[in-house]
This record gives sequence, structure tokens and C-alpha cells, in this order.
Amino acid sequence: MNISKSNGVTVIGTALTSTLDTIVGDVGDLPMKVAENVLSSGLQPAGPMMFIYNGVSSDRQAVFDLNVALPVAPERAATYKNPSDVTRLEPFHYVETVLHGDIAKLDKEAYEPLFSKIHGAGLVPTGFVREIYQTFIDASHEDNVTHVQVGVKPK
Repeated sequence: MNISKSNGVTVIGTALTSTLDTIVGDVGDLPMKVAENVLSSGLQPAGPMMFIYNGVSSDRQAVFDLNVALPVAPERAATYKNPSDVTRLEPFHYVETVLHGDIAKLDKEAYEPLFSKIHGAGLVPTGFVREIYQTFIDASHEDNVTHVQVGVKPK
């Protein structure tokens, strides 16, 4: 199993707490609001929308922190004055899978196989997960491309 290390990234986003059972309702139209906040500030995203999970586990009712965010150039983020938060994400070690199509299939077609491989390789998840919506047309569109990066402790 290939362990990669991310670069650091500066993001503008909105933080909330959620559970795996309530995430869809908790997030609602937040990605659209984050994008509007960034664009209305005169900033251009430096990449696609991200969902950044911290403290997430397989317990569907356990509360975790979630940041719905867009990456921006660090020097431009310093000028940001809207209601969303500016955060610097430090590099992390992760393993990745890519889902093509309907994001409702993330659990069955991305997370379950990836965690099976992680545990089979003897790796230890950190509770930090990043979903990168590389191509997003609508939730069920077959041309969506979503990168799922699960943080693991380096060997």
C-alpha cells in the first residue's frame, strides 16, 4: 500500500461538528456558501472544494470536526475579510482512493475498501480524512471525481 505525504495548504472554510449519520443534513448548502464567500472577496480558489474531517471514526454516531473549505494562495488569504475561517493545513501522511460517480457511493465504494486495505496492511488511521471534490457536477453525476485521503501514521 502506497503511503503519500501531502503538501501543506491554506484553506478558507467553515467548521462545524457532525456525525456520519447526520453529515448530509449538517452540511446542506455550506459548500455553496463557502464558495460564494471566497469569490465575493475577490479571491480565486487554488483548487477544488475539500471536506476535512478530524477525529472521525467508523462509529456513525460519534461526533467529529468537519471543515468545508476551498484552498487559496497563502498570500491572498491574508487579505480575506469575510465570515469563513482561514486555516493552514499542515502536511500529513495518507493513503488514497478515487471514486468516480455518485458521491452517495463513497461509503461502499471508497471508504470500506480503503479501510480494509489499511487494516490489512497493518496501518493505523489517524482520524484525519480529506475528501477532495476534483470534479463535481452534481451529487449523483457519473463524471464526478472524488479523492478520498485517509490519514495514517507513517511506518
